[in-house]
Amino acid sequence: MVHSLWAQSQQVSGKVTDGNGTPLPGVNVIVKGTTTGTSTDTDGAYEVNAPSGTATLTFSFIGFSSQDVAIGGRSKIDVIMKEDVTALSEVIVTALGIEREAKTLTYSAQQLSGSQLNEIRDANFVNTLSGKVAGMVVTQGSSGPGSPTRVTLRGNRSIAGSNNALFVVDGVPIDNTVRGQVGSDFGGYNRSDGAANINPDDIESMTVLKGAAAAALYGSRAANGVIMITTKKGSSGKISTSINSGVVMESPFILPAFQNEYGQGSGGVSSENGQSSWGGKTTTFPNNIRDFYRNAISTNNSINFSGGSENIRAYLSYTHNSNQGIIPNNKLQRHTVNLRINANVTKRLSVDGKITYVNQDLKNRPYSGENNGVVMNLLKTPRNVDLNMYKRFEDNDGFPTYWTSSGIYMNPYWTLNRTFDYETRNRATILGSAKYKITDWLDVQGRVSFDTFDDLMERGFSNRTVVHVTAAGGTYQNYVASTLERNMDLIISGNNNLGKDFALTYNLGAGQTYNKYQETGGLATGLSVTNKFDLNFASNLTRISAFSEKELQYVFGTASLSFRDYLTIDGSVRNDWSSTLPAPHSYLYSSFGANLVLSDAVQLPSWVSFAKFRGSFAQVGNDTSPYSLVPYYIYNPGGVGGYITRNTQLPNANLKPEISSSTEFGVDLRFFKGRLGIDATYYNSNTVNQILPLELPTGTGFSSQLINAGKIRNRGVEVMLTAEPLKNQPFTWTTSINFARNVNKIVELHPNIKKAWIATVVRTAGVAAHEGGAYGDLYGYSWEKNQNGQYIVNDTTGLPIRGPIEYLGNFNPKFTLGWNNSFGYKNFVLSFLIDGRVGGTMVSGSEANLAYDGNSDYTLSHREGGWLLPAVGKDEGKPNDVTINSQQFWQTVSQGRYSWGEFFTYNTTNFRLRELSIGYSFPLNDRKFFTQAKLSFTARNLFFLYRGYAKMDIPGLKKRKMNFDPDVNLGAGNFQGIDYGNLPTTRTVGLNLQLSF
Repeated sequence: MVHSLWAQSQQVSGKVTDGNGTPLPGVNVIVKGTTTGTSTDTDGAYEVNAPSGTATLTFSFIGFSSQDVAIGGRSKIDVIMKEDVTALSEVIVTALGIEREAKTLTYSAQQLSGSQLNEIRDANFVNTLSGKVAGMVVTQGSSGPGSPTRVTLRGNRSIAGSNNALFVVDGVPIDNTVRGQVGSDFGGYNRSDGAANINPDDIESMTVLKGAAAAALYGSRAANGVIMITTKKGSSGKISTSINSGVVMESPFILPAFQNEYGQGSGGVSSENGQSSWGGKTTTFPNNIRDFYRNAISTNNSINFSGGSENIRAYLSYTHNSNQGIIPNNKLQRHTVNLRINANVTKRLSVDGKITYVNQDLKNRPYSGENNGVVMNLLKTPRNVDLNMYKRFEDNDGFPTYWTSSGIYMNPYWTLNRTFDYETRNRATILGSAKYKITDWLDVQGRVSFDTFDDLMERGFSNRTVVHVTAAGGTYQNYVASTLERNMDLIISGNNNLGKDFALTYNLGAGQTYNKYQETGGLATGLSVTNKFDLNFASNLTRISAFSEKELQYVFGTASLSFRDYLTIDGSVRNDWSSTLPAPHSYLYSSFGANLVLSDAVQLPSWVSFAKFRGSFAQVGNDTSPYSLVPYYIYNPGGVGGYITRNTQLPNANLKPEISSSTEFGVDLRFFKGRLGIDATYYNSNTVNQILPLELPTGTGFSSQLINAGKIRNRGVEVMLTAEPLKNQPFTWTTSINFARNVNKIVELHPNIKKAWIATVVRTAGVAAHEGGAYGDLYGYSWEKNQNGQYIVNDTTGLPIRGPIEYLGNFNPKFTLGWNNSFGYKNFVLSFLIDGRVGGTMVSGSEANLAYDGNSDYTLSHREGGWLLPAVGKDEGKPNDVTINSQQFWQTVSQGRYSWGEFFTYNTTNFRLRELSIGYSFPLNDRKFFTQAKLSFTARNLFFLYRGYAKMDIPGLKKRKMNFDPDVNLGAGNFQGIDYGNLPTTRTVGLNLQLSF
């Protein structure tokens, strides 16, 4: 049989060019009606095995019209691709892996190619999405390499639940839960997320489904939008090999602005063991903080192989990432192996199998936040302290060396060398699918996937580490966290022509998602052998244990009816059964949409190349966490035989699912043969039945109860502008601008709840959901004012008086912008991305501590006194006539660890040169070995074009510029808008080499 098939095939080769004769690399060449195909190389050349006789080749490429060319016995076929001015005839992957023509979509979907993600790198590829997608806000966690990343699309919808977008790889959701993350400015360790394990070298394309209509078929997990990733497959023909190798150097992007005149002491008097820099003028070390951070070196090396016959194709890749953190000793090593095999078993049956294995080893992840973390220990360093003197972090007796005494802070080199946090992850993702073509118009597909990973966590604090060690010997914990997710689905898909004018496509399916999580290990608060980090030596051992299971079953249907290929009507319906909701566990939701390609329906002026109008309405449900319906009990050792404790949150057996309803309208216009385009969208979404904790009186025996309440509304616009100002060789220039504006409002909460704290005010600010306010509102202590708005000071001291907790701002940007450019000249390509956030607020506990210690540059003003605050006295109401000095002021409003948030609140408006790439493709005319060779200079976060200032104009001081990066937050959860011991983001510069042969 195999011999017969090969005997009836022939090799076809040729070259693909555009209308100017320029070779087109990356053109898809497929034998029509099969999955057999290849793609053109850098010279536009291709080779493919095709059946002889009446076979047809389909040539497709983004921005060009697809062409079908009959082989007709020819062995060489050259093709000239014609530009598609609509740029919408391409097929993109939508929900559940269903492929659709872009111009038939009734909702907004933005696509990125793999090449936009794998040249300029980050340890977590999600961070490289910043500025590239309209309506997407990306926030990094503050833990260096391996930090989790928060991705929101079109605002925040859930008060107590997750607001992160769902990641889907090859049609199957992946577990992206961050099980441990910082939830207050007290601090902690962030654990890794799941999306960071996606290898950008294996990505073929990415589609962002932002609205409910786009994501409705994914159910509960898609309430916040979906990021669809399609990975590479093998192609038929000879084996081809690609190598992507890069090296970058990372350094701190932005650091606080320090004063460099005064050293240790207080009141202008020097002291050798002073905690702060309020002493006299002295020799300082301007770079004592910068020199602590290292210039980190990170490398990525990836190789992949692709090849096969017309019946079986394979893709194999291996990638090694080595990422140093700017904190010495902090490092991430990741190995990724990916194997994918596609086969045509028969003319009607095809199968697809993929296995991806990730081994990740993370060493010395830094502590984020206030409580004796390495960054805060570093920022507390007085300006005259030479940190090189303290690299010997302990004396001969093993006691920490420090320039002063403290029960909270330590020598940062002790933190580096006598504390540790390790995470080792082994992750395997397995996907198998089979598709059978029942008839020419009907097929059925079945898929099953397993995503399983084990995280081995180790954390230790040596004896004499303050705060974290409360018993002799040290503190140590060791546990394994295991996650398993299984997805199964069955989809029947059809495509029928209903006469000459109508066409109907439809999908019916059912599926199941099962998720299990468990932790097992122990915590030793005290070790019988000092610094023997082994649970066998625990003097006081506490069990670490957690377990949860969740199952979701669903059925769905979707249909699309088109008239003459210019009018399309969509509809979908899905019903979920969630184990986390009361019986019958069921909730139903649907979507409807329509679009009109006006340029195909009527004759428009010649300068209008394409015009499309679309609209949709959709609902998406969202369930809750396991074990929220009935009480549960936990065994704890201790006493005589141990004891049982009950959960402190009163369950609710009548919980309802959260429901998000979204309306969307959009227009897509192209002008002047596609040289200029605009894609604009307006949306309005409402999320009701928020699942919130309601505080209960202590006498009930519970601290809170889960209830359904509240309504959150998000309204906004998204605009994408594209243009090709220069199109003819040898110069080319393509540019695009994306703009997004989202307005959030908490319409209502509950008759008994008018404010729900997401995170209470502890040291800097808290995050609250306030009825009539917006999600992300920040609250903190203020400077007290009278009824006339005048500041109030103490009559005797002339110092500010703390006012009540007040609204400080909202951590979400008012709107976002991204400007992407690509210039080409012969073999050179220059591209850059400028992006920015306008509006938004962040409160800095780091700045509060720097001000308290006299380390910030703005503390130089009024050190000698004579500072008269324009205010009135509290008791008598008379104008203030008492002068103060800088130290009195800053130590009053900061209070050290517990600051008055209003004084350290910043407007986070900023614009930066986010990415820069300069590449050269070497001419390879003979093509004897290499088919592609490209060397690029790459950079990220080169510099700020603008950054915001403190929102409070303090009388007598210049405006204080924001000296931290608002892209970084303590964690990736709903506690946002706080800078407190955040690790600086990094500027990266390096080289990247791409080879193909």
